[in-house]
Amino acid sequence: MASVTRTTQRSRSDRRSEWQGRFLAGTEKLLSEGNAFTDLSVDRLAAAAGTTRATFYVYYEDKGHLLRQLSRHVMVELQDAAQQWWQSAARRDPHDLLAAVKAVVSSYRRHQALMSAVVETAGYDPSVASDFQALMGDFEAATREIIEQGHSAGVIGDLPAGEVARALVWMVERTCYQAVRSTPPDNDDQIAVALAEIIWRTLYLEPLNPA
Repeated sequence: MASVTRTTQRSRSDRRSEWQGRFLAGTEKLLSEGNAFTDLSVDRLAAAAGTTRATFYVYYEDKGHLLRQLSRHVMVELQDAAQQWWQSAARRDPHDLLAAVKAVVSSYRRHQALMSAVVETAGYDPSVASDFQALMGDFEAATREIIEQGHSAGVIGDLPAGEVARALVWMVERTCYQAVRSTPPDNDDQIAVALAEIIWRTLYLEPLNPA
């Protein structure tokens, strides 16, 4: 019986993951076509995912719930990109940081329409705003830990870790929101280099690529 239960749970989880992927692709397609999220009906969102209104409500309470779930999916992807630096920061290798920032910018580029919708919807939907703030808080916590560990190791100065972490994380988010969506992909490497340079100089008081 236990085996049957686990198989059923996996099957449900697989179906949920499959539908989340379909709703993510469908929603991003509609947004990339210039549609505002506020103007999208549940029927259009469901149709873009290749299903019906009834199936939409099996997985989501409303449009806000859909947006929160999809933003979590994208933020996990962004966190995976940032892990390249978080997990290797003790090596103090600027190439690790630059690779991570490039991956973050690349991920944001792929999902810029959805992330713009999240930011804009957060302005009037408290649930979306709360969820987005909590997700950004995970980035702040990881960055604060790097600063604190670096200070303990004697390679980072006596900085207000929480405040600096918050400033750096939101600098990256705001730059992606403003610059990535308004410039061509060819500019992404320059954006990443600029962000990595600021982070590195802030923490280690030296250029990213010293002469």
